Amino acid sequence: MKVPRESENDAGAEASLATKPFVLLCLATFLGYANQWMLTPIIPLYVHDMGGSAFVAGLALLAFAVPSFTVRPLVGHIADRWNAAGVLAVGLVLLATGTALFLIPLLSMLFIGGVVRGLGWAGVNTGGYTVLALAAPAKRRGEAAGYYTSANTSASIAFPALALWVISGPGGFQAVFVLSTLFALLGLPVALSLARGRREARAAAPSAGEPHSTGLIERGVLLATGLNLCSSLVMPSVMAFLPLYARSLGIDNIGLFYVLAGATSIVVRPVLGKQSDSIGRGPAIAIGLGSQLIGLTLIIIARDIQLILVGGFFVAIGMAMISSTTTALAMDLANPRARGRAMATFSVSFQIGAGAGALISGALADLVGLRGMYVGSVVITIAGLAILAGAWKSLPRPHKAA
Repeated sequence: MKVPRESENDAGAEASLATKPFVLLCLATFLGYANQWMLTPIIPLYVHDMGGSAFVAGLALLAFAVPSFTVRPLVGHIADRWNAAGVLAVGLVLLATGTALFLIPLLSMLFIGGVVRGLGWAGVNTGGYTVLALAAPAKRRGEAAGYYTSANTSASIAFPALALWVISGPGGFQAVFVLSTLFALLGLPVALSLARGRREARAAAPSAGEPHSTGLIERGVLLATGLNLCSSLVMPSVMAFLPLYARSLGIDNIGLFYVLAGATSIVVRPVLGKQSDSIGRGPAIAIGLGSQLIGLTLIIIARDIQLILVGGFFVAIGMAMISSTTTALAMDLANPRARGRAMATFSVSFQIGAGAGALISGALADLVGLRGMYVGSVVITIAGLAILAGAWKSLPRPHKAA
């Protein structure tokens, strides 16, 4: 499959997305996300059982996050110059290697393994998003992004629960580490098969007269990155702090929120992504931010679980629409000769949102209370709408993405 020029994308716009390369891509990244979500709830528990403090657990998580964030631009450059699916495969190898290091019962291995896994996570996400950008037809980018992000998000529903169930058995933490390593290794032959089929997708040097992109950051996708950040920054206030907020209101069974939000997000992403292809990126992102705003407002005024669940439904719809559509927008705006750098730049917004969003939410909760924290999330959402309004005229029109 050649590096898609816009005319090629347009010509294949009506082709089915259920192609072998697209299925392989979703399967490979799903297995990488399975590795990650198996470990996410386990590492703090493991540190505690090893005699470490909550602060040490935070440092262990930071050891994973820092390399994942910092090396992405460089990984994007490698994806452009080499093979995006090959970068994905190397990322899975590093995920498996780093997880296997956890089998050595030393706290230091959590830090060493975390750094290795962080490098792998950068490869999985940058390589995966770049292959998606290369393969998705221009007129169906929103739909393709919806299916892709839905496949990855689905791992967050089952695998944390699976990991918690496994550690309660005779194998304990070691069984979780083995199983997580196997998930990453299972994705490797899938990614390698995809890489072999896409050798010719390697980015060529620009010919005379073609735009040339320099540097590790692709500025053309900063708009998509900023808009997605306005949703990602809000996510920790909803996904991490909601149980504490519910407890302060005397509300039980808040776990129902996560089931509803997760299921809603997975089901609606492809549908909403497809809608963004037909109505345009601007209206789709506006609907997403509007839905997120409604959901946050309902959570703020909630006094019972019913209203929180309704608010959660709107937030899930909004975040799903924003994630799928901004991913498609990043593909629209990316320099065709620098898709690796473009998607690396864009995917950083998820990492910044998770880290900075948690810090902002925690600080606001301490300063103005939990309800005030959600007011802060409303302000961030409104800022996203302001950014969107300012850039409205420059957004791609429906069916004319480039």
